[in-house]
Amino acid sequence: MEIKKHYKLYKDGKNWCAMALAVAAVSAGLVLGNTNVKADTVDATAPVAQLTALTTESSQENLANQEKAAQAKDNGNYGYLDAAQVVNNNDLHVSGWQATNQAAGKDNRYLVAYDSTTNTELGRTQVTENVARPDVAKAYPDVVNAKDSGYQATMNSLDWSKVKSVDDQIHVVSRYSDAVNGEGDHVDNWSQPINLDKGNYAYLDNFDVKDNQLQVSGWNATNKALGKTNHYVILYDRTAGHEITRVKVEPTARPDVAKAYSQVINAKDSGFSTAFSLAGIDLTHELQIISRYSDAANGEGNYVSYWYAPKKFAPANTSNQGSLDSFNLSNGQLTVTGWHATDYSQIENNHYLILFDNTNKTQVKSIKVTNVARPDVAKVYPTVATAGQSGFNANFGTVNLTPGHSYSLVSRYSSLDSGNGDNGQSKTTDYWFNPVTLDQQASYVDSFTKTNNGYNVKGWMVSDQSINKPNAYLILLNDGSEIDRVHVDLTDRLDVAKVYPSIYNSQKSGFDVNFKVDPAKANGTLKVIMRFAGDDANQNYSDQYSQDYPTNAGSFDNIHVTANQVSLSGWHASSQAANKPYEWLIVLDNNGQELYRQEITNKGLGRNDVQNVYPYIEGANKSGFQVTMDIPSNMQGHLVRFINRFTDDKAGNGNYVDYYSNPVLINLQYDLNANKINRYILNNHINHANIIVNHVIPADTTGVYSETEDGKPNMVVVHETANPNDSIWGEINYEKAHYDNAFVHAFVDGDQIIEISSTDHEAWGAAYPANGRAVQFEQVEVYGANNFARELVNAAYYAAYKMNEYGMVPSLAQANGTGTLWSHHNVTQYIANGKTDHTDPDGYWTNRASRYFGTSYTMNDFFELVKYEYSHL
Repeated sequence: MEIKKHYKLYKDGKNWCAMALAVAAVSAGLVLGNTNVKADTVDATAPVAQLTALTTESSQENLANQEKAAQAKDNGNYGYLDAAQVVNNNDLHVSGWQATNQAAGKDNRYLVAYDSTTNTELGRTQVTENVARPDVAKAYPDVVNAKDSGYQATMNSLDWSKVKSVDDQIHVVSRYSDAVNGEGDHVDNWSQPINLDKGNYAYLDNFDVKDNQLQVSGWNATNKALGKTNHYVILYDRTAGHEITRVKVEPTARPDVAKAYSQVINAKDSGFSTAFSLAGIDLTHELQIISRYSDAANGEGNYVSYWYAPKKFAPANTSNQGSLDSFNLSNGQLTVTGWHATDYSQIENNHYLILFDNTNKTQVKSIKVTNVARPDVAKVYPTVATAGQSGFNANFGTVNLTPGHSYSLVSRYSSLDSGNGDNGQSKTTDYWFNPVTLDQQASYVDSFTKTNNGYNVKGWMVSDQSINKPNAYLILLNDGSEIDRVHVDLTDRLDVAKVYPSIYNSQKSGFDVNFKVDPAKANGTLKVIMRFAGDDANQNYSDQYSQDYPTNAGSFDNIHVTANQVSLSGWHASSQAANKPYEWLIVLDNNGQELYRQEITNKGLGRNDVQNVYPYIEGANKSGFQVTMDIPSNMQGHLVRFINRFTDDKAGNGNYVDYYSNPVLINLQYDLNANKINRYILNNHINHANIIVNHVIPADTTGVYSETEDGKPNMVVVHETANPNDSIWGEINYEKAHYDNAFVHAFVDGDQIIEISSTDHEAWGAAYPANGRAVQFEQVEVYGANNFARELVNAAYYAAYKMNEYGMVPSLAQANGTGTLWSHHNVTQYIANGKTDHTDPDGYWTNRASRYFGTSYTMNDFFELVKYEYSHL
């Protein structure tokens, strides 16, 4: 056996000293928690570290002990540490034995925890009760105290801060001493080194985005932290491969961890809680938290780290969807409903709604909202995890709005829990809903009725202009002149608010107003102005207008013309009919000259239908009339207008009020038998095609008719294409491509009538002044008798239809420029003044009439066909 030096310990003040003794030594290590080591398996004489020694041995008691040991013939120092484990995160629970005859006279027994790497005592505990060890007594029969050599104790309040590393050599020294404090004369037995638990235990309780921070909490318990008093939490960008930032944290008590890991010294204070600013953090990257204990103030030096599992905060589904269901200003406050679905809301968990003025580019107001369930959205967007809780229903209250401005509602999910969720460093996801412009208005008059003193008007009026024009007025006009005005306190109209929720204050929109009016001043067309005004109702206002309410209205419901008579029926209601007991029928020609008059005796017929439409005209319910008149010779073939007259004169003059009919043609005579082709059309019942409207020529190519007083056409010109080998669509496509040079309004053939340009605008088919007066169309050259006849019918129908549309009566062109039916040849003859020399369609008609029917066809023949079609409209 190798002989080693054995050092005994004594303490002089706070300094350990050493004295060498020659002993036999064997060193063995002890893993904490191992309680299965037996006494007879170990060399109990093995010293384990440098020891310091002791004191005088000259006392009488010491000599007696030596004598006993000599008598026993065994002066060895035996012992073993059976088990040692850290408990309660600080205490060392140990059990073992020490048997030696040198303990004679040393009645004070101690256990000392000692770090031999740093030569530092960690703490000591007095053994107050010996433990019987028959096994040791059997192994060492010559050692007096062997039978009671055992110990079992918990060493409290050890100073682990003196340990510089988990790898320090820590021993338990068993000591018998003659001093009460464990010093004095003593004999020590050193255990094998104790191996502390070297596990690194940790858990991240929370690693999430909240309140514009990346908040982190958890714990990290390890004996490897011994000697490393600086605890850092480090944020690491795993995707980019670099540290983002680090925070030094203070210990946080974790009794739960201490209970679970009682063998770990720092477990009781292993907790941490900290937060990182989101500035500079890319949440789409994979991020990782590192817990580090270090012996350096900056977290470097010697350290032990724990890498928690990485986490990626950006959602798998990055879609951003939303819809604004309502933008409601109906009660003067802004309420909004809708939804905004994005899985970014899982990390940006503060939801804001922002009202933004697009016109001024300023924020008006923001509010924080709590989401509501939207199962309908979840059904449409099943891959968005948060879709089912994406709704909002919020009230902004009263907001400062400006009429005419455009506003957008912005839904924002943010990591920031203040303001509008955006401080320049927060993480946000916005959805801009379609803008709303505050330029809406609407109104309606529900009823306009006569009262004893004037008129009652009920209805509603709304306008975004009422935001800064809060005063409501109703103004009654007669033929455009104001005859009364009333300031209105608007009342609740929930029905209006439901239909117009986005118009400001639409709920407060009803009115029920009485106008006091002198009947003499209400003798024209009445109209109601619904006005919102500022302080000056005549300077700063916004108006809406009702429909017209004529005080003189009527209708000739039926005008039936026979060869000799005209039967008329209808109604005439007028607020001016009072004191006018006579009712007359008067006939005027197209120039306004009276042709005939007759008193109406079958009058005052019941017309509740008229009363329903004109409740404000007194007597409307008895406004019907019927009359039959013989047709005098001076009316035959004339375009006339009928007048129903209320008058105070028995002869039909005096003070009167009239109602006029539309123009009526009296017995327009036509003769289709005079021409063979017209007779063929009549006998074969050839009908016209329908007009196809396909305006391929831009409407703004020309203006309204420049050669007429009212801007409407007063003649129709018929052309033919003079192209024997083209189709109707070939001609149309050509004009579509070359309309800057020339074009007409329509084309006809045997099957089709196609209008290619609006007849409300001029065409360029003949010279001026014809272009400024005429609807113009082209006949495409066709072949075959029936085909030619059908084309003539289509041409006559189109001419008649356009004459009727613009109030013309068929009449042939005259040399003085009058007449409504013209050929291009007529234009050349009568009004072109050398600007055009065309003679169509004369040649085309002559050719086809002779070729297929053995006859002729002229404008006179075509005129008869036009009159026929006109009479059958």
